[in-house]
Amino acid sequence: MKNLFFAIALILSIHISAQEGTEKANIFVRVYDLQGKKISKGNILSISDTSLQLKGKREPMKITVNSIGLIKTKQSAGNNVLIGALSGASFFGLLGAVTADPDALILGYSAGEGAAAGAFIGGTAGATIGGITALFKNSKSYKINGDELKWKEFKETIIGLKQ
Repeated sequence: MKNLFFAIALILSIHISAQEGTEKANIFVRVYDLQGKKISKGNILSISDTSLQLKGKREPMKITVNSIGLIKTKQSAGNNVLIGALSGASFFGLLGAVTADPDALILGYSAGEGAAAGAFIGGTAGATIGGITALFKNSKSYKINGDELKWKEFKETIIGLKQ
């Protein structure tokens, strides 16, 4: 038994290596133009003196400094609400379907009714929890407005976070 636990611990820790360096942080940003319209979003691939390169859906996207008005870090609060609602609805919907007992005397319900009720209750609870977690998200906003001095400050801040 002791050997089994040792083997499991060894297998689970096989990816750990003392020679590895720290990974670069994936920093998600939303980029807005000078009029306040969102022009792009994604993880930062690179930052140069004149542009920001983001990982796009299909290919990297390059945005020049003079077209950037505002940069916000992290996903929007709606993302937390959506993820919470989907997680709660799927979990409690499945739970409602599995626990169905149509032959029960008091609360007899079918698997479909259990799934629908569970999805509704779980989705509502998950959305509420997602909304609460959004309050503690701590995203930051950086006003650039095409200014190279503000861009340099942003660049130094982000490079400090990635190390």
